[in-house]
Amino acid sequence: MTVRDITSVQILVAYGIEQGISQEDLLQGTDLVSSQLNDHHHQVEASQELTVLNNLLKHHSCAFELGVELGCRYQLTSYGIMGYALLASSTARKAIELALQYIDLTYAFSTIALTEIKGELALTFNCHIPGKLGELTLVRDMIGAAMIQQTVFDQVFEQGETPITLQFTAPQPAGFCTDIIKRRFGVEVKFNADFNGFVGLAHLLDTPLLKANEATVKICEAQCNELLQQKQDWKPTEKLVKETLIHLGLKASMADIADYLSRTTRTLHRQLKSEQTSWRQVRDNVRFGIAEELLLKPIPLEEIAQQLGFSDGANFSHSFKRSRNMTPNQYRQQAKKQN
Repeated sequence: MTVRDITSVQILVAYGIEQGISQEDLLQGTDLVSSQLNDHHHQVEASQELTVLNNLLKHHSCAFELGVELGCRYQLTSYGIMGYALLASSTARKAIELALQYIDLTYAFSTIALTEIKGELALTFNCHIPGKLGELTLVRDMIGAAMIQQTVFDQVFEQGETPITLQFTAPQPAGFCTDIIKRRFGVEVKFNADFNGFVGLAHLLDTPLLKANEATVKICEAQCNELLQQKQDWKPTEKLVKETLIHLGLKASMADIADYLSRTTRTLHRQLKSEQTSWRQVRDNVRFGIAEELLLKPIPLEEIAQQLGFSDGANFSHSFKRSRNMTPNQYRQQAKKQN
């Protein structure tokens, strides 16, 4: 069970009511009541927030457009103490690293990573929720991130010209005008892209931020760490390790993961064992889950092997076959037939 603050649900319900949707319809199937909605300290399950999103989607014809409208509702103050930490960061790089470290304190359902793709630095987003609901949550998360960037990097955006591109793998929705995003954030918009995310961030990363305050960051980060520790206690260890591995990178060791989660390797081993799994199983599930996505694209096996931390293409192919009972090329052929 993944638990989060009720703030995001409050934002969604407020938007829905503005659109003429009753609170009863918005909360249908969530088991939430008005008294809880008005309690700013109440916690909700992630599934409850997804139900509210799905209820909103029933009243909107375009998931993408709804995602844009909702994403624009998430101000930096919506993220509580973490928002102040981001605002006080010394550089854009530090702000992004901080956001990724405490991503569980946000309302994102997407997996977010700062990575290099084909020699270009990108902030990538992947959402594994299927269908229109997945499209809605992905776009909301990306626009919400754009809202944070606009506030934190205010002196850069005010210049009016940046080479940042916000790109989506989906085709442009019929009737959707990209000027809505361009005017709001000063970015270029691209559809039918190879991945979802922001590209062209390199020139921003080491730009000093005007509101930097090291003392404020340390105080806020300590509070973020305390909140994260509380939240981690609610989450199964396997899921926690998967998310941390994605954040730190696939070359991270078990010791790296344990250190990041403030526990010993012995404790982490025992916790995984209690869930009938192991470090190797979790690592391989993440590796080959990502491999399956990469194999759907025209990327050479050697390049995929390198991205996943294998020594070469042959080692990757052998390991993939052991895990999936077929070679990477056989997987590609099977996927083409299914499409």
